Amino acid sequence: MIEVITLSSKGQLVIPREIREEMGLERQDKFVIAHDNQSILLKRISKEEANKAMLKLMDKMSDKFRKAGIKNADVVKEIKKARVG
Repeated sequence: MIEVITLSSKGQLVIPREIREEMGLERQDKFVIAHDNQSILLKRISKEEANKAMLKLMDKMSDKFRKAGIKNADVVKEIKKARVG
């Protein structure tokens, strides 16, 4: 099935109902997104896969922060600063 869809002003795309129903997609399903200059690929993943990927990324970031001498308090401080704007 091929459909033409439009990017919203908020940068959102709607997967057409027929495709959602055919694929059994449900609210809160998780996806991995990959792209090159001309294409975007979405792959549905389970919540467990998403959690595992997030934990792996957090471990990698923690190692890099530790090696750079960045502490948890430094990260919290920068997040608060960014939120204030």
